[in-house]
Amino acid sequence: MADYIVELKDSVFRETPLAEADFDDDRRLAFDSKADAEEWVTEQNRNHASMGQLTLHTAHPADTSAVDAYVVFRPVNGVWVPD
Repeated sequence: MADYIVELKDSVFRETPLAEADFDDDRRLAFDSKADAEEWVTEQNRNHASMGQLTLHTAHPADTSAVDAYVVFRPVNGVWVPD
């Protein structure tokens, strides 16, 4: 059973080769643990490190969504725009 839910933010799809069509409509991934989510992010970063990096951010305690964390993209050159 998945215990750690991660949502991919818009910046992931604007700035990387990852495509929304490859994910469920809610753009969420389920992992068994935070460590598994971090490993997935690390693996994805190997594919496009020259462009920037994906980062995993724990959801704020007041966040009412059903996610534990968010994945956002931070470009190497340029300004990071929060989603």
